[in-house]
Amino acid sequence: MNTIGGSIKIIGDKSISHRTVILGSLATGVSKIKNILLSGDTLSTIKIFKQMGVKINNPSENYIEIEGVGLNGLQKPIEPLNAVNSGTTARLLTGLLSKQKFESTLEGSAQLSKRPMERIIKPLCENGAKINDNNGKLPLFFTPSEYTFEHINSSKPSAQVKSGLLLASLYHESFQTTITEETPTRDHTERMLSLMGVNLVRLGNSVTVEPKSKLQNIDYNVPGDPSSAAFLIAIGVLRSKELNIQNVLLNERRIGFLKILRKMNADITIKDVEVQNNENVGTIVVKKSKLKGVMVEGKDVADMVDEFPVFTLLASQAEGNTVVEGAEELRLKESDRIMAMENFILNLGGQINTSSNGYKISGIQKLQGGLIKTEEDHRIAMTGVVANLCINSEIKIDNTECISDSYPSFFSDLENIGAEYVS
Repeated sequence: MNTIGGSIKIIGDKSISHRTVILGSLATGVSKIKNILLSGDTLSTIKIFKQMGVKINNPSENYIEIEGVGLNGLQKPIEPLNAVNSGTTARLLTGLLSKQKFESTLEGSAQLSKRPMERIIKPLCENGAKINDNNGKLPLFFTPSEYTFEHINSSKPSAQVKSGLLLASLYHESFQTTITEETPTRDHTERMLSLMGVNLVRLGNSVTVEPKSKLQNIDYNVPGDPSSAAFLIAIGVLRSKELNIQNVLLNERRIGFLKILRKMNADITIKDVEVQNNENVGTIVVKKSKLKGVMVEGKDVADMVDEFPVFTLLASQAEGNTVVEGAEELRLKESDRIMAMENFILNLGGQINTSSNGYKISGIQKLQGGLIKTEEDHRIAMTGVVANLCINSEIKIDNTECISDSYPSFFSDLENIGAEYVS
């Protein structure tokens, strides 16, 4: 077996990359975005803004320049806007498109068209937005409406919904807007808006936005994606002598996975932390560890929702019981991730007991070879690759192409740390 380790910098964060494109397009002046993730999901966002008249240039790899058109400069698209597989694109743009002075249609792939949109449509329409939907799902049809809201509530633990509401609130010219959520979620939109000159205040579970007629352009270096780093961290915990993942986003709402792994006795340290563009960034150091089972509660789920597939695999390799509760949101991601991971473990001869909102799994399990059904979910596919590399090389994956939705350089990064995958 190869020695796994060394130092690596990974691709830019997906959540932040989407937001630089959206807010850079609405800014005044040219925004320069370095280390942007150019993957299936973010390219969907870029294409949509180009359709609405924004000039976005890509002079070199992972670098774009956006000629912002201002808050009121978007143009009516000739064709329907297609979010493809990107839930972030669909939900953030629902808030934005509901405030435009032109009609538009937003659609997506068959996979995305199964995912719930009512969580963002309902609060907007209750305040006067005109959005026709397909039983709470895509496609959506937007008709101009001069609606406003001073207070609005998001009942779902979703930064996508909150960000969609924040984008709509940018169009309120004469009063401040307060958005409340029941569970605090990742706050990249708020941090970036502050950077662009918007006054906003976070108090507990609410954020209040002051009116602003224009957004300042930004020069932004996107930090590494912690949700993508999770797969390298998992390999590090299972096999590595020492692995350093540099320049990773360490936003408090994005390190739930690291916190839970530490509770599981993982040898993980963080160093070289600094603040860049209102976000904490640093190096994650991982060493092979003897994991023990852990309890994950509902309050932990929102901060590690993207890492659950690979977390489930790690739980199967931890001594004792791991119990997950309050994770019903996992059933509404790119796939039903509770069901997908149940099938994953069972297909490899393992054991897992699932419920409507979580599961119980015991370890250490000796997983056998078998074929993983990814359900076209990039995070299930990458979890399968980790299982192949660290547990049993006879574990195969039915679709690795979907990995390019979020992590197109995944396989080359694996090679760079000595973990070459052979399909």
